[in-house]
Amino acid sequence: MRKLIFRCTQTGMNVQIHMPDAAPTDHPDAYETVNCPACARIHLINKITGRLLGDNEK
Repeated sequence: MRKLIFRCTQTGMNVQIHMPDAAPTDHPDAYETVNCPACARIHLINKITGRLLGDNEK
């Protein structure tokens, strides 16, 4: 498992989660649903990069 930090779109807080390691065969555009501990909603996070779906920030 690896740790990812993302910014919750609802609260603006930085949130740390644990995600399983990406398999080498995973598609780079694959997203996984995660329950956000900051807002209790579901976010879609890229399994490789840790970015949120629709995140325009570079």
